[in-house]
Amino acid sequence: MDNWKTAITLTYPHEAHIVKGYLESEGINSVVEDDLTAQVNNFYSNAIGGVKVLINDVDYDKGIEILKKGGYINTENTAKESGIELVYIDSPADIKKCPFCQSDNIGKKKGLHILPVILYFTFGFFGPMLFIPIYKITYSCFDCEKVWKYRKAKKHTVQQTV
Repeated sequence: MDNWKTAITLTYPHEAHIVKGYLESEGINSVVEDDLTAQVNNFYSNAIGGVKVLINDVDYDKGIEILKKGGYINTENTAKESGIELVYIDSPADIKKCPFCQSDNIGKKKGLHILPVILYFTFGFFGPMLFIPIYKITYSCFDCEKVWKYRKAKKHTVQQTV
């Protein structure tokens, strides 16, 4: 296997076999490596560098182009900015739609707040510490790719003078 190059590395064996099938349907001979190790214990996948799809040197450039065309290799820089937009709402009316494009194709993601986690491990799991939320919830739209959090709108009080 001296004349084989790694074209793509994946986490799970079934993903690698799908890529292999796609390449072979386009006439590119390919081999899957380390799939049995990852099947025995899927936690080993990251330790061994993932499940690799290998392509022969002769067909390597053509295989990479086919993987780009099929969407398995992303050529564009689609890394999302880490900035999360804040959306202020008056009431929990319809939060099941994207506030930017009005699509209902949205997802909810939980992430850890680092400060409450540090407090939990520093001071223990007792007392009022149990009421501090350790998760932050963000929403993302799969259509316009925006990421946002909902906040309650503060009501402005108008002071009346007599």
